Amino acid sequence: MGAELELPRGLPAACAEELAALVGQITGRAPAALPWFATVLLFAEPEVNAHLALPETGPEEMLIHDYQSVDCPALLPLDTALTARAETTSRGDLTDHRFTLCRDGAEVAKLGTALRRVKIADLIAAAPAPFRAEMLKDVTWFGPFAISQELTDRYLALSSDPNPIHRDAELAPRLGLSAPVVPGLLLLSMIQPSSEVMLGAPLATLKARFMAPLTMNTELRIGLQRRGPARLRAYLEAGSALAVADMQMSHD
Repeated sequence: MGAELELPRGLPAACAEELAALVGQITGRAPAALPWFATVLLFAEPEVNAHLALPETGPEEMLIHDYQSVDCPALLPLDTALTARAETTSRGDLTDHRFTLCRDGAEVAKLGTALRRVKIADLIAAAPAPFRAEMLKDVTWFGPFAISQELTDRYLALSSDPNPIHRDAELAPRLGLSAPVVPGLLLLSMIQPSSEVMLGAPLATLKARFMAPLTMNTELRIGLQRRGPARLRAYLEAGSALAVADMQMSHD
């Protein structure tokens, strides 16, 4: 399913600045550059949000974030009209959304996000596991960090993420969790300040895969591993593996 979406406000400057301030409060280090991850705020625009209508789930099912990708070689202009070519595909339990952002007909960024429908019983039965020790050679760790309900609510107000797993305190016990789940995009947004410490430049691309949920007020660490002159791999963990992301700092 494809669609051409008009985004007359583009990326709102005030929202991008609020997101940067929020990440700075969580990590203790504000991003040096306007965050690349502010592009995800476009998911909150009414036209995009309507296109991202959540797949239907049964009474014993729920949606979890499967992967996220961002390809933004230059900072998007703020408060500037954009268009988005949107494509949605479904494969079994996975719904995959892809967006190509354009300004005056020229491509400026690409976003991808996928949601997977899972059975609640299967999610409870899945035992979280740590990263294998051999994967973590020469990793520099940052943290620990913890994200409260208040901080999550601030992010949800910016992103308009409708998934009840982030809001419904009564749902958490059904999943065997102590609290609602921190949004995956908020977790990924925390990588930029640490990556700037490592390589001194904002990210241009990111591809991340989620492995397990993080509940609010649970401490996590971010580990960064150099994979080349302008490449990093990030490991997010809280005793067990949460997500892994491959990043490139520039397209040079």
